[in-house]
Amino acid sequence: MMSETELPHWLQYVLIAVQLLGVAVFIYLIWPHVKAESWKEKFIDNKQAFSIIIVLLMIFGFLYGMGAFFDTFFPVERLDVAPAESTP
Repeated sequence: MMSETELPHWLQYVLIAVQLLGVAVFIYLIWPHVKAESWKEKFIDNKQAFSIIIVLLMIFGFLYGMGAFFDTFFPVERLDVAPAESTP
């Protein structure tokens, strides 16, 4: 069974180019709608919306910090290979 690490390099580059082209087309199509909105009045001047944004950013930071903590202190152990012998 072929995985993404076994694909030819030229095919990987073509897939990356297609993804970048898709992002560029999406931005091209959506940019007039984004530019037409009054973002400051909707989210900065509106105190309730601004406080919700702050709370969501705090939750994101907390989850990111917890993920970094557990990745650092409790790393994932491979079960399909024998554990490496450590010499004291």
